[in-house]
Amino acid sequence: MISQFHLAGPRPQISNADGIHRLLVLGNWGMLLGAVFTLLSVWLSYGLSQWLPLSLQIVAHISTLIFATAIKFGYILRCFALNRFAGFNQEQSL
Repeated sequence: MISQFHLAGPRPQISNADGIHRLLVLGNWGMLLGAVFTLLSVWLSYGLSQWLPLSLQIVAHISTLIFATAIKFGYILRCFALNRFAGFNQEQSL
């Protein structure tokens, strides 16, 4: 089984398996951190809005968009890496 959050563990014997595995780990961490920071920025934007100055509220609203985009980029990296590993498994079964 390929490790999804760190670079240790066995990898398939394909060309550039290390690079694909790095993309998988980067994509997973990007999704996780993007989700955490998106929730944090939403909490700052709406939950604490009455106690924050307007400039910080604006930054929190803009960061919500940026961190949501990080989730999407992480998902794209993850899908690409898993697709490359799945293609390897299909070639092995033929």
